Amino acid sequence: MCLLALSTSGEWCSVALHRHDYGVDDSECLSERLGAGQSARVLAMVRELCDGARLDLPAIDAIAFDAGPGSFTGLRIGCAVAQGLGFALHRPLLPVDALATLAWQRLRATRRAEATVLVANDARMDELYVALYRVRMPAARSATTAQPRHDPAAAGLVPWVEALLEPHLVARAEFPRALAMAWPAADLGALDPAQSAATPLLLGGDAWQVPGVLDQWMAHHRRNAAPVVPGADDAYVRADALAELALHGWRCGASVAAAAAAPRYVRDKVALDRDEQHALRVRRASGARG
Repeated sequence: MCLLALSTSGEWCSVALHRHDYGVDDSECLSERLGAGQSARVLAMVRELCDGARLDLPAIDAIAFDAGPGSFTGLRIGCAVAQGLGFALHRPLLPVDALATLAWQRLRATRRAEATVLVANDARMDELYVALYRVRMPAARSATTAQPRHDPAAAGLVPWVEALLEPHLVARAEFPRALAMAWPAADLGALDPAQSAATPLLLGGDAWQVPGVLDQWMAHHRRNAAPVVPGADDAYVRADALAELALHGWRCGASVAAAAAAPRYVRDKVALDRDEQHALRVRRASGARG
């Protein structure tokens, strides 16, 4: 199995080739912080990877793309490029949840066997994309973790990700309360890595680097010790992690025809109007004075 994976939902453009051969996985990933310049570089990055791997595009079995949520422009670029390649090569596409990928990346970086991951991404306009996942390492990477028989991940080296709370759009000012209302069964303040070695709470996504977000979450849960937040290399959606989730989707029959592929828009509004921009400036100025 050979997958091409594209991630363009944020400031970073990431492209990966992932090969799975009789239980052996190998990924080559190229990532650049391009912002609005993704459309000019993404196909060139695909060509660079293929040339480096001495691989012709027709050798690719499927194309995975970052379906979002994320930047409107970035999502459209990634989906359009994946569709173009899918049509040209007559290959299926695998849409992958951006926040689920960030959750898997977070667990992968810690080398833990299992964790609950709270993902928060900066959605601009004083809003956040938020989701909660239970993530488990593949059996071959974590021999201590039991895999259920019905779990498709048990058949090979692919991660297991379960959405406890699907991606939501929440106002930044209401983030902790909105999360508690959307998923009242979770006491996220009590989930502490020091207290729960089996399934600790990890934080994923780039919103934790936005000034005030981590402090706001800690104050709401009355926590004194700050959890470790992802670094810059783990706060954007990496295409190699995306490909690993896409492999799981491939085995579960989640591929779609190129014509049926579409980004996942959690928000249907691109920008604030004039009055909303003024109100946002007033709130920020008031917060700065406070």
